[in-house]
Amino acid sequence: MFFNALRAALLAAVMMGGAVFATASSSVSADATPQPAAVKIAAIDGDAVYKGDFRGVEGKQATGSFEIFRDGDRTLIRLSDDFSLTRVPDPKLSFGNGAYVDGTTYALLTSFNGEQVYEIPSHLNPAAFSQVWIWCEEFSVPLAVAEIGPSAA
Repeated sequence: MFFNALRAALLAAVMMGGAVFATASSSVSADATPQPAAVKIAAIDGDAVYKGDFRGVEGKQATGSFEIFRDGDRTLIRLSDDFSLTRVPDPKLSFGNGAYVDGTTYALLTSFNGEQVYEIPSHLNPAAFSQVWIWCEEFSVPLAVAEIGPSAA
């Protein structure tokens, strides 16, 4: 069921022009019809303030990087065009400080590969964390982690 919902979200992204953007309220559950959450982002109007490189954990493979941007009143995270993650159920972006921090999960990944942009909810301040995690909420296991570092802008 998860992959059908993921396929629907990706199809919506392609139909809207290719680039993927999702918000914290964008989620896919097995019992609900997925809501189109993907929209095209022409450009991010802001400078990168943080960046990092992903690595897989617990036998998972992950490559690529992220950048976090301030764009007006929004904080956005962009996964790089060379981002790749092992196909797993329920991959969600989260934060951590040496380990995953419960309650910081905010966005279901809409693709296992390529550039993606998500809005970070205002109640989560990236400066309060040392890592970006990709977490499998369904099985409560880590998938990938990246240290948060300053961006050279």
